[in-house]
Amino acid sequence: MGEAVGAFMVSAALIVLLGFSGWFEKLMDRIPASIAAALLAGVLARFGLQVFESAQTALPLVLTMLLVYLLSRRLLPRYAVMCTLLAGIAYAASQGLMHWEQVQWSLARPQWTSPVFSWQACISLALPLCVVTMASQNLPGVAVIRSAGYQMPISRLIGGTGVINLLLAPFGAFGLNLAAITAAICMTTSRGNMNALSFGARG
Repeated sequence: MGEAVGAFMVSAALIVLLGFSGWFEKLMDRIPASIAAALLAGVLARFGLQVFESAQTALPLVLTMLLVYLLSRRLLPRYAVMCTLLAGIAYAASQGLMHWEQVQWSLARPQWTSPVFSWQACISLALPLCVVTMASQNLPGVAVIRSAGYQMPISRLIGGTGVINLLLAPFGAFGLNLAAITAAICMTTSRGNMNALSFGARG
């Protein structure tokens, strides 16, 4: 575990370097928007396919959540995801699928794990983690935010996520990034709200 934490910290340090040095932003400026969109599509494809896999064993649940999502996207776009989650929980509870007795409520207590640095862990874990985080999360995440019309200080944001990962890695938190899927959900919601405001202003 110590070697894993050490690898997480090395990966975070690499992200700090890529962020604050401006290298990542320069790379983003050279990547066509179509390629960045294709990266996001690749990330989302697996989740889309899993919906059909779940429908084979829980069709009513999938249909209920899908219907609630479509309706809330039309009526309450800001809360579409939350409404879908609550609908899924309500349906599962009505069918006796929620086992609350197995849930134990308590405050999380951070536990320090001293890092151990080794070349083997750096090569086999730190480098792949850094590449995957930058290529499959940060890169399409930035592309989604840019496509929504938001201009942001990319270098400082990426570098900042690396600093936070570096500080929190010994406590088990090492995956903070501009998550592509979350960014897509947030940008879609924000655009829906902006369209509604624009339509109201024109009306």
